[in-house]
Amino acid sequence: MTVPPTDIVQTSLVFGFGEMQFSTSDSWFLALALLCALISALKLWQIGQSEDRQKRLLDALVRNLRDETSRPPRPPWYQRLGTAIAANRLIRTKAQEKLLATLVAAGVKGHGHLASLITAKLGAAAILVLLCWLAMEWRHYFAEASTVRGTMLVGACIFGWYCPDFVLSRRAARRRARLEVGMPDALDLLVICAEAGLSIDNAIDQVGRVLISSNPEVAQEFAATAAEMRVSAARGRVLENLAERVGLASLRGIVAALNQSIRFGTPLAASLRILAAEMRAERLARFEERAARLPVILTLPLMAFILPSLMIVIGTPLALRILDMLGKSL
Repeated sequence: MTVPPTDIVQTSLVFGFGEMQFSTSDSWFLALALLCALISALKLWQIGQSEDRQKRLLDALVRNLRDETSRPPRPPWYQRLGTAIAANRLIRTKAQEKLLATLVAAGVKGHGHLASLITAKLGAAAILVLLCWLAMEWRHYFAEASTVRGTMLVGACIFGWYCPDFVLSRRAARRRARLEVGMPDALDLLVICAEAGLSIDNAIDQVGRVLISSNPEVAQEFAATAAEMRVSAARGRVLENLAERVGLASLRGIVAALNQSIRFGTPLAASLRILAAEMRAERLARFEERAARLPVILTLPLMAFILPSLMIVIGTPLALRILDMLGKSL
């Protein structure tokens, strides 16, 4: 007679431990309790590991933040190269000051731009020398004249070195023209602010805020002047810095009027209104002068393009008739 499997399982789950006897149901409860205890221990171990990992990550993050705040960021390679060239005095101090003035006149402000400009000059010179050499090798120009080749390479190097200066000067000229156009409007707004009872500091700050949409260059200069006035007590020197940055001769009269108003308390609105009218009159006179030079400038293209065509149209029939008469006579 065979025993059913269920009876075998029930009898196998019955066991005793000393005086304690466990039935089948007690064995099931004991196994379930042990399984729950094992799962709980595993979860507690995982939670402990995750907390340790988060703590290590937090400590590493705090350490990196401390290192970054204590150590300044490393500049890029082109700034390091330009700084090394400037430190070796390959470019004299006066030349560096001139480059800095050109950068300020072009509206390029901030730390490290001089080193970037020096690197750009060096890179432009090297690229033009390489292109000139490749062109001569490709087309076999001056293959037997090494002196001419050397002269052309030196000329390409010099042209490449001064090419960024030319670009900066053109940018500075365009910026100066925009400043010249927007400065009378800034003076009118400054007069309105002065008549409204604002101080010079607040008036200049207000001009920098209002003109940001119509003329960003003028607004940027007035905003920089207002920021300097907040941190410096020498207002006259701050206004002189404004005139030096802008580079307009007419602005020096405005700076003199502002300094006089600050020093002696003279009325500011009337003098600024007169100066604004004078600036507009000077700008109109400059436009009239350019318009008066236009006929003289147009003479050269007239002689180069229109006059030869006119001579061909007028002289061709006459030349053909003379040729026909000479042919008949012969």
